[in-house]
Amino acid sequence: MKRLPIKIKIALLFTLLMAAVVSAAMFALLSVGERMVVGATQNDLIDAVAEGRSEIEYEHGDLDFDDDLKYYENGVSLSVYNAAGQLLYGRQPAGLRPSELPLSHAEMRIAGESPRSYYIYDMEYQQEGYGALWIRGALPTDSTDTAFAALMRLTAVILPLLIVIGAAGSYFAASRALAPVRKIAQTAEEITAGGDLSKRIALGEGKDEIYSLAATFDRMMGRLQGAFEKERRFTSDASHELRTPASVIISQCEYALDNAGSQEDLRAALESVLEQARQMSSLIAHLLSFARADAGGMEMGDEAVDLSGLASSVAEQAAELAASKSIRVEADIEGGLLIRGDETLLIRMMWNLLENSIKYGRQGGVARFALRRENGWIVGEVRDDGIGIAPEHIEKIWERFYRVDESRSGGGFGLGLPMVKYIAEAHGGSVSASSWDEGGGGPGSVFVFRLPQKK
Repeated sequence: MKRLPIKIKIALLFTLLMAAVVSAAMFALLSVGERMVVGATQNDLIDAVAEGRSEIEYEHGDLDFDDDLKYYENGVSLSVYNAAGQLLYGRQPAGLRPSELPLSHAEMRIAGESPRSYYIYDMEYQQEGYGALWIRGALPTDSTDTAFAALMRLTAVILPLLIVIGAAGSYFAASRALAPVRKIAQTAEEITAGGDLSKRIALGEGKDEIYSLAATFDRMMGRLQGAFEKERRFTSDASHELRTPASVIISQCEYALDNAGSQEDLRAALESVLEQARQMSSLIAHLLSFARADAGGMEMGDEAVDLSGLASSVAEQAAELAASKSIRVEADIEGGLLIRGDETLLIRMMWNLLENSIKYGRQGGVARFALRRENGWIVGEVRDDGIGIAPEHIEKIWERFYRVDESRSGGGFGLGLPMVKYIAEAHGGSVSASSWDEGGGGPGSVFVFRLPQKK
């Protein structure tokens, strides 16, 4: 059984079940049919005896038996007896004598021995002018056996036919029902063989378990495809980001070895190498942070944090950075905002947002940082009046290494905002971005983070 296709297993099980049910139904039908045949036969015997009574008359001191009273008709033998049990009319079937089988009014009995046994029915009545008369009817029991045998033959033909039809129908139904399963298996085989994660089962609309399984499989493959694409893009971008400083370091070292003729040239080369090495170190630190976060290995602190104090400190540090671009940092921070979380990560989240607004803000513009309580949440908002973000890029800026264009790169790696998203969600919150128009000063951008207020 283990080696058989599942559709054949289903067809066999259904056929066996149907055979059991049909056999039980046929057995019940035969039992009922047998009782009906016996009942009908006995009723025919009773009717024949009752009709014989009307064919007897008493005239001029003699009993007159009408010609319509036949002692043998349709298998029924009729005989008439007086009160003393003497035969007056007809013939008793061989082997049946009143002395051995006394007359008994309105009682259905079986007499004789197989294979010649009879149903016996006696009726007593008062014949006007004569007195008591008995009419006995006898009918061979094999008449019911003949009818029952015909019913058995019919059953013997119908039962196998129903089983064959049921087997064929169950196989067809199982094949149709399991067709989506075959498609699922075929799609999985094609994905395994070709590595094309874009393939989908696409069964369409349906409400049964197989359609639900196919839809779940498609969603799973969509997530896998997205994850592999992100992983592929992540690897490609990381390689690109590391290749650039590595190339600079190699070229500077080669230049210093071949062309440096003074201490100043060597120092300039070393400073360039040091700058690129620091960038590589920063990038590697970011990658390690994300690797630990993806693996669930980044440790999260759970302590009471004065977010208002942290925000004020971060705003002051950001003001120093903004001064180099003549950008003014305006802070509107509500006091007494306390949550539980990781202080270091929360500082990093707010700093990344402010650094981003300064990096992409307009020269001589304003970066606004607001922090407030709102319906049980702590809501932070960072606005700039810089070049803004096009709508088609809003959702993509949270992807690692994603940068809208080189004008927005600013020397960064495209990892700051993904880290902001991770920190916000790790604290049970969320972050979003949009562009806005500040009265002709450029579209600008606004980033909003929401954190649950926990004391």
